[in-house]
Amino acid sequence: MYESNKNDSSKAKLYWTVGIIIAVAVAALLIWHTFFYGTENGTAATVGDQEFSTVEVTYYYNTVANNYINQAQQYKAYGIDMGYDTDKSPAEQTYNEEEGTTYADYFLDQALTQLQRTAILCEEASKEGYTLSADGEKAVQDNMTALYTYSVQSGAGSEEAYLRAIYGSKMSKSLFKDLLTQAILADEYATHKSETFTYTDEQLNKYYNENKNDLDSYEYRYCYVNADFPEQKTDADGNTVDLTDEQKQTAMDGAKTKADSMLAAVQAGTAFNTAAQDVLDETSAESYSDPEYNHKNDLGSALTSTYQSWLTDGSRKAGDITSIEVADTGYCVVQFLGRKKDDNSYQTLTYRNIEVLAETTPSEDENGTDLPTDEQLAAAKTKADDLLDQWKNGDATADSFGELAKTNSADETNKDNGGLNEDANRSSLDANLTDWLFAEGRQPGDAAVVEASDSSGNVIGYQILYVESLGEIQWKYQATTALRSDDYDKWYTEVEANYPAELTDLGKEIAASSSNQ
Repeated sequence: MYESNKNDSSKAKLYWTVGIIIAVAVAALLIWHTFFYGTENGTAATVGDQEFSTVEVTYYYNTVANNYINQAQQYKAYGIDMGYDTDKSPAEQTYNEEEGTTYADYFLDQALTQLQRTAILCEEASKEGYTLSADGEKAVQDNMTALYTYSVQSGAGSEEAYLRAIYGSKMSKSLFKDLLTQAILADEYATHKSETFTYTDEQLNKYYNENKNDLDSYEYRYCYVNADFPEQKTDADGNTVDLTDEQKQTAMDGAKTKADSMLAAVQAGTAFNTAAQDVLDETSAESYSDPEYNHKNDLGSALTSTYQSWLTDGSRKAGDITSIEVADTGYCVVQFLGRKKDDNSYQTLTYRNIEVLAETTPSEDENGTDLPTDEQLAAAKTKADDLLDQWKNGDATADSFGELAKTNSADETNKDNGGLNEDANRSSLDANLTDWLFAEGRQPGDAAVVEASDSSGNVIGYQILYVESLGEIQWKYQATTALRSDDYDKWYTEVEANYPAELTDLGKEIAASSSNQ
């Protein structure tokens, strides 16, 4: 599926790449919710001098509503109440009591905002002569292919029937494709427009001086000492009995005693990770047997709120250490090692990879995951090491690495392209890849073998990594992103004034008529 622009401004963050909800929301929609489809396909909304039909506005409405409802259902499964009753219609539920609005009103307001954004960006793109990229066209085609797949799986009989079941009898395959194309074009143009804002080193340094706490790099260590809460019991009716305040406090006091003990040991000269092992359970302590475990270098903006304000305090000195209470959890021992304006830490880089997956052994659990044994992992590691040695003993260039990837990598997403990953962002990579690729002192030409893990953290093989080129300095990337966001907001606000959005009486009926099956 198409990944929408992450650098779009706050006004543009209301979008969800409309229409591309087929895989996640439609199944729930077909079972639980049908909304106003209308019998009249007249003008339901205007944006500037453009008119939009009932079916187009309903399309946006259903997208917004079902994304929200799908999220509410997911939260409900985890015991989190978003305040929305998924068994009632949006029109039956109050959203804002003071304003007297329902969830249907809220969904329609968000739909109009999203429609307005898409219309504005597409119109501005047209004025500039900006057209959909090849990647954008591929994204449209991929989603239309997915539409066919889901229509078959649903048993709807055809793509048209499937779309009409979702968006009403007026929806057609061609209109859906047009709406999808407009959504992707709007996202692309937003990215393009944002990237037109550029800044000199003088401007970036000025922003840095005004935001040092966020843009400095901090070196530190941390260790969470969790409270040992008693196991919760159930009453005669099977209901979980909450822990008493006294039980909670006793557990928190126990964690504080351990955290204070660790803090005192470090202050007395014991290595941080050694002191951590003395107060943690056996499983957690094992991780800290690695002297570099939880030894971090992060931008201030990326620090967790638990210790961000403490680490970024201007009075902090190297070696300072403290214990911070984490409500209903325990304590965090954190040590400050230093901070600096880091001109050698990168936010992006281009690298190549060769994936070597280990063979797996069937799980004894029928619903379990097939994972490799130690022997199978060792065999994969040997293969990865041999491939790296083969490359090193040859030309040892980017091209020779790419040729090796084409014939040996298990990564189907990029093997045909020589394992190339351009402008990879440290914020979107797996931790073990990030730790190696963005390690201090990393240089183009560096290569190594690192573990490859699945989404559950299970080691499933190895990645041979090769750094082709370094990208943007981390603090400059963050400064540029922030400045672009502000400038994009200003641009969008000015342009938005030229495209007022309004619902017609027919359009307002969409919220009034919203109902469940």
